[in-house]
Amino acid sequence: MNPKFTLVISFVSLLAYSSAFAAAEKVYKWTDAKGQTHYSQRPPLNTETEVIKPQTGHSDPVNYTTAAPKPEKKEETKQEPAKDKERCEVARKNADTLKTYARIRVKDDNGEYRYITPDEQKQKLGEANKAIEESCE
Repeated sequence: MNPKFTLVISFVSLLAYSSAFAAAEKVYKWTDAKGQTHYSQRPPLNTETEVIKPQTGHSDPVNYTTAAPKPEKKEETKQEPAKDKERCEVARKNADTLKTYARIRVKDDNGEYRYITPDEQKQKLGEANKAIEESCE
């Protein structure tokens, strides 16, 4: 038999076997004669035990049907976004460059340089003008 196949079958069997014990419903707790506490899935003979319900995940039942209370709406005041001086300067420099130079070279995703097309240049100029409107005073 192939050793890899045997290893895979052994691993799958081990997983199936261990998952059966993971779903135990009862756990027994008792103290031995030396005062040491023990936990087991089976109660010992002739010993007083306590049944414990293991708590995993949510310890109490969760009701998912009720929604959380909605926060009160505050009056929304329209505020203009704060002007960003640095963004304004960068946008103005970009717009000047896009208007002045015919061929503009940019680095693409692969790290290689390429020239942008006239359509890309128009699009980038529009983006720069929008940034100027938003960020400059």
